Amino acid sequence: MADAPARVSDGDKIVGTVRFRCENPGAEVLTLKVKLEKRDGTNWRSAVSETFTLRGKDTYAAPLKYQSRQLEVGCATGTFRTVVDWSRTSKNNTKSDNLVSGTMRDPCKPLLPL
Repeated sequence: MADAPARVSDGDKIVGTVRFRCENPGAEVLTLKVKLEKRDGTNWRSAVSETFTLRGKDTYAAPLKYQSRQLEVGCATGTFRTVVDWSRTSKNNTKSDNLVSGTMRDPCKPLLPL
């Protein structure tokens, strides 16, 4: 699951979060290619990206709970989104997909004027 970008509550950064969970004992391999993208006209450009490779118990989460990985970039104006390309191998079965969050415009701008 890719969450829409948001301002980090204790700083001047924007965070993109990806949440996931696998059943016990976890995936043999889970690869998350996470990007925090900024809209540039009609195109999207990567502001920051990172690949996370997890195995076994590092992919497991109890029912109704999630594991997560995050990316951060300094505050900036514009429209942002979180993107994840993922693949998982478990029991000799590989699946993959691409997920895109909703967008957030100016996530560092206060919701209410001060």
